[in-house]
Amino acid sequence: MPGASRPPSDSEGQGTPPTLGALVRADQPWGDAGLARLYDAFPFEDDLPFYRELADEAEPILEVCCGTGRVLVPLAAAGHRIVGLDASPHMLAVARAKLDARGPEVVARARLVQGDMRSFSLEGGPFGLAIVAVKSFAYLTRRSEQQATLAAIAAHLRPGGLLALDLMNPSPEWLTARPGSLNQDLVHEVPEEGVTVARTEAVVSTDLAAQVRVIRSGYEVIRPDGSVTKRFVEWPYRWVYRFEAEHLLGRAGFAIEAVYGGYRREPFHSDARTMLFLARRTG
Repeated sequence: MPGASRPPSDSEGQGTPPTLGALVRADQPWGDAGLARLYDAFPFEDDLPFYRELADEAEPILEVCCGTGRVLVPLAAAGHRIVGLDASPHMLAVARAKLDARGPEVVARARLVQGDMRSFSLEGGPFGLAIVAVKSFAYLTRRSEQQATLAAIAAHLRPGGLLALDLMNPSPEWLTARPGSLNQDLVHEVPEEGVTVARTEAVVSTDLAAQVRVIRSGYEVIRPDGSVTKRFVEWPYRWVYRFEAEHLLGRAGFAIEAVYGGYRREPFHSDARTMLFLARRTG
């Protein structure tokens, strides 16, 4: 699943996620340096035109869980002022290298901040647009964390400022997948690294009452000589239903402007895989 990082829990502190050999168990995958370097091995750009369109109407921009700069760097390159927040220093290092490669003018328009999306205070605002892309909100597994994050975002937006929140719309088939079921099975060549990366995601467990699934992502890096490095990570993912999301947004001081079923502003319906909210800060 494309995504960006969630902050570590208090028990993790600022250190490396707990590992057992090639297995990482963490609140999110990207606190591990080796896994963070693999994030961009599977490109995803379907949502970029949507965010470019929003950015043309309002700035400065705040991206929460900016990760490796998948969204942030193209927006900065398009001339927009943007601040990116992420918990993973390893993901931010990748984003910084991408900005540097674009040249000093792009670097000057973007600022990267390591921090906790549940509690942050940033300079550069108030912001006209906030983005939480590619289901990153699902790294928050408690209602209190969700409320705190939305409240922090609202505090950084000017009145009337817009939040774009990308959530998954869970299908009955996804919800009832049995432990051991494969969710994704992808192989992609990375010519600049001279390797092929294979990724498989499996269901470890699903708690329908808590709305939390534990996912195991497996990465295999295959080199030209046939040698293979394997890395596995288990992490929890909390899904949110439509009216639950509307309630959370309302409590944080947002008014729902639209709910889309895709990045081309398709109508939201029961079979849509994406649940994309646009909400404006009131007051």
